[in-house]
Amino acid sequence: MNPAPTVFRDARAILGESLVLDDTAPAPALLWCDISAGLLHRSELAGDPGGADDTVWALPAPLASFHRALVTGGPGYVASLGDRVVLVDDGGAIVRELARIDHAHPGLRLNEGKVDPLGNWVTGSMDLTRGAPDGAFYSVTPAGDVRVIAGGLGTSNGLEWSLDGTRVYFTDTAVGTIYTGDYSADGEISDVEVFHRGDMNDGLAIDADGWLWSSIYGDGVVVRYDTQGVERERHGFEVPNLTSVAFAGSTLYVASARENLTEEQLLQHPLSGAVFALETGTTGRAGRVFVTA
Repeated sequence: MNPAPTVFRDARAILGESLVLDDTAPAPALLWCDISAGLLHRSELAGDPGGADDTVWALPAPLASFHRALVTGGPGYVASLGDRVVLVDDGGAIVRELARIDHAHPGLRLNEGKVDPLGNWVTGSMDLTRGAPDGAFYSVTPAGDVRVIAGGLGTSNGLEWSLDGTRVYFTDTAVGTIYTGDYSADGEISDVEVFHRGDMNDGLAIDADGWLWSSIYGDGVVVRYDTQGVERERHGFEVPNLTSVAFAGSTLYVASARENLTEEQLLQHPLSGAVFALETGTTGRAGRVFVTA
């Protein structure tokens, strides 16, 4: 019998995203953001489920994604905003703009982002207006150099790499597809093929077995896929719109959103916008740190 998820933070986030484990401090914490509100949260793993002792920083919305970074020699964050990538210090202040993304039109914004095995910040874009496949994934080096590594996407989402770093997995939620391809020593993607199709996959996280966990937006489930893209586990949640997933030990944390729900649906799913914890039979991989030039 599958374990039931529990509430980690009853946050009522508009669009909870970008879960990141911070295990460097004396008190391990989960970092996450509310994209629409531009809020970056630091939630201690043993903290108050209501969030009373969380640390929260306000950044310009949309705060699409972020990750831990070394900024001017100290701890901080790399973050994707609407059309730029910035470096943020440990107090939540923007230190400098690292790169600017030239979107094809004003209806695009940045979305998913993670540090790749080479130490680059990889961030994707999504179309908020037309749903057209004019989004892309960009690779941003620590020096701020930008290049497109994948195009033709409607909603760039879930981003992950194989345990040896030679394959990349990424999601286009707009077409319900997870893709995979070779990832070269130069950070280029080639020989892209379908890994899984048919679900509104959002976030991705790889476990110690090399299998992928993904949240399904709109269906309220988290699914585990083997290396061939075959579903092996399915876990139900009390809310429909699940977004980001990340491991801390054997616990998979899962973010959710209140966006796109009617008042009636919010009454039916009052925990929408919460961050949940799901105990698994495996563990995840330690997160990477973006080291600036």
